[in-house]
Amino acid sequence: MIQMKEGARIENPRKYEFGAVENLRLLLEVGIPAQPDPQRNDFYEIEHGSEIYYIHVSPINGNVVLLAKWLRQSEECCLSTRDLIA
Repeated sequence: MIQMKEGARIENPRKYEFGAVENLRLLLEVGIPAQPDPQRNDFYEIEHGSEIYYIHVSPINGNVVLLAKWLRQSEECCLSTRDLIA
């Protein structure tokens, strides 16, 4: 579970739309399960509905940096493309 510290802010260096940042803010204010990145300390994936956020949480001040956001593909999509050959 990950929750944003009071007074922390969300940085948006890649200029994602306002709605995405606000949605992330709401999720972090109430607390949401997050998957830690096994390769990097303080980096997490947050999955909510069809959206996935990749963030960094500063261990110093608790600020969150939104690094990436994408839509999760359905299993049907993945299953239908598994036999494709490059």
